[in-house]
Formats: sequence, structure tokens, C-alpha cells
Amino acid sequence: MDTPILHLIGPCRDGSPAMIAGDVVALARLRTAIDAAIANSIGTAELFSSDYEPFDLLVIAPPNMWNVCTAYAGEINPVRSQRETVTLTQLWNLHNERQRYTTASQPCEASVLDAPAEQQPVA
Repeated sequence: MDTPILHLIGPCRDGSPAMIAGDVVALARLRTAIDAAIANSIGTAELFSSDYEPFDLLVIAPPNMWNVCTAYAGEINPVRSQRETVTLTQLWNLHNERQRYTTASQPCEASVLDAPAEQQPVA
């Protein structure tokens, strides 16, 4: 199979597992993206879900993860510690790579909502 298929799932709650499942080509692309993030603080991989929908996977290595919010799959009423002040989408905003994935009519995953006003794209 030529299409690199990868699935990601975060933990649903404390103690539940997270999972990465993919074919060898997809996992090799993931490894390359991780190596790039370690070297340059961001790496990307072009991948597909099993229905052949393409997606870009961003791997980000910020200098400090201490204040980044915990994210659980299917989270309904998040409870955060006071130190968790940076969302994952704000991390993405630290790297201008995010600009590629947003348009004025279709923001990608709350990008406009959780970015500080000075970092929001001009319409």
C-alpha cells in the first residue's frame, strides 16, 4: 500500500492509554517529523486516515511544556491547574506554520478563538 495511514487518539481520562497506530510508511514519516521537531522545534508529516482523507501532522517541541494544558480526547468539562495557561493551539501559533492551515472563512480548530488578539490574522 502506497498511502501512509496513521491514526492518533489521546487518552480519554486519567489512566487510559493514548495510541498511535500506522503502517510502516506512516510511522517512518512520523519518526522523521519527530527528528525534525527535536532539531528545529517543529516537524511535519503528510499522512492519511483510513478513509484516505489527507492531513498534516505537526510535531512541536517548545522550549517549555510546563504551562501547556493537558488535553484529553472527548473532554467535556476540563479542569486545569493554574499553571496550565497555554493551549495546544496556542503552541501552534508560536510557529507561523499555523497560518498555512487557516483561512478567513474556516479557522482550524479554534485558532482564532484562543489566540491573543495581537496574534490573530488580519481579515
